[in-house]
Amino acid sequence: MKSVEDQIIRVLRKSHFSLTIDEISGKIGITRQTTSKYLLYMEGKGAVKKRNVGTAKLYYVGERSL
Repeated sequence: MKSVEDQIIRVLRKSHFSLTIDEISGKIGITRQTTSKYLLYMEGKGAVKKRNVGTAKLYYVGERSL
């Protein structure tokens, strides 16, 4: 089984648009809270980037993705 980080990167790469935490968690089958924690960690590593649009946090692949 692939790691959660690998699954998140795969989902983001397949998408033509940035995704919300809910969209990512729904696609990989884990809770929103767990997804949020992974995204925060991955953002710190530079693997993903976040942009705020209104109240939504949209994530996309960063330069240092896995």
